[in-house]
Amino acid sequence: MEFTVTDILHLLKKRFILIAACTLGGLLLSFLYTSYFVDKTYTASTQFYVSTADSTAANLSELDYAQKIAETYINFLNTRQFYAQVLELSRLPYSMPDLKKMTEIKTVQNTEIFSITLTSKNPDDSYRLVKSMETIAPKLIEKIKSDAVINVVDPVVYQPSPSGPNTILNTLLGGIICGFMAFFLSMVKEVLNLKVVSQEDLLKHYNIPLLGAIPDFAAEDNSRDKSIPARLKKLIRKGYGEDLNQGLITQDSFLVTESYKALRTNLRFSIRKEECKKILITSPSPEDGKSTTSINLSIAISQAGYKVLLIDCDLRKGRLHHYFKAKSQPGLSDLLSHINSLKECLYITPYENLHMMPMGSTPPNPSELLGSKQMELLIKELETEYDYIVLDTPPVNVVADSLSFIKSTDGAILVTRENKTTYSDIDNALMKYHYAKANILGFVLNGISEKELGGHKSKYYYSTKKNKNNGIVH
Repeated sequence: MEFTVTDILHLLKKRFILIAACTLGGLLLSFLYTSYFVDKTYTASTQFYVSTADSTAANLSELDYAQKIAETYINFLNTRQFYAQVLELSRLPYSMPDLKKMTEIKTVQNTEIFSITLTSKNPDDSYRLVKSMETIAPKLIEKIKSDAVINVVDPVVYQPSPSGPNTILNTLLGGIICGFMAFFLSMVKEVLNLKVVSQEDLLKHYNIPLLGAIPDFAAEDNSRDKSIPARLKKLIRKGYGEDLNQGLITQDSFLVTESYKALRTNLRFSIRKEECKKILITSPSPEDGKSTTSINLSIAISQAGYKVLLIDCDLRKGRLHHYFKAKSQPGLSDLLSHINSLKECLYITPYENLHMMPMGSTPPNPSELLGSKQMELLIKELETEYDYIVLDTPPVNVVADSLSFIKSTDGAILVTRENKTTYSDIDNALMKYHYAKANILGFVLNGISEKELGGHKSKYYYSTKKNKNNGIVH
């Protein structure tokens, strides 16, 4: 997966709180660790100027001469003899390897001057050791090279203030590293993420329109009722898939209602014809909210003055009758099997202009029944009576029932759920409909957050009126 500048900016915006929190945490932890857990260090240093009485030096360039003589003298001092004499003179309890690690001897910008710098955890030790080096170094060099002349040009000075650690630098580095790690892990999560996480994410993966983005019913209900009984009730319902009691748009579900109205409008533009519009609704997997979408879309369309028929085409586990507190039979399967008449299988809902046909008796051959000639003829008969026919079908990745009569419809809406539906599920569903030569009208994304929908602004801007007859917001 390649990240563009736009993707990175979107990720920064999306994970801003996490990245900011990690950065601030890194700053705080680095500051506390540096201030209270890292030992303070103290540095002392001295500088020497070296020369020689050797007449051959005049035949060499000054720079070359400075480099050669300075490097030679530094090598003289990086010996066990030098460090042993320093320890003997200073009388401090350091080992020779430790003293060598604490000491840095180097030339000063390629001149005849070289410096000795020593860092320890005690300012007195640093001063005494460098003072000893300042005394021993000239004697040792002159002993090895008799014509050498070495003079102290910058004597050691006692430094009571610590030279390290650099609290400001360490704090900044800690914040930068933690912030970068948070951003890097966010990128890794985006790359490895297999679920739909947002509207933009879904649109980026597929060249298919997003017809509707529906907020979570439970999220809006929780904002109004956070009592313990309400939460327990919600937990009990979780085991039964879609919530049968919260599935319908209600007087208070303003954001949900407006979202379904937007879906209704987008759908009208997707199917440009005056005749009856036949819409198949399915999902890749169970519990994506397809039945809830079918019902609420049907209600929203009926509120616009259109005559709508909602058919439960899930002949295995149909649930639409539960929403309307109706019986499951007689219904579609009984009508297709010539057991009952059309009039007997239709249920008039409490919503004006909306009729519902339940699943009927569970047949032994649901797929064959839905793909039969009777089903095709039934749809043709019904389209003369209704403006819209909404067909709620089983999840396509579970059973292929919807594929058997998809050609009798104007197209399919694929219902997905944020942070649940995976891209592999969507790919499998689209592949099946592609082989069936079906028309995919678009996606519906359920379970989005109120923030993603921009709900606070909508609630503030619009006023609501309650319709006592149908219970939905206008």
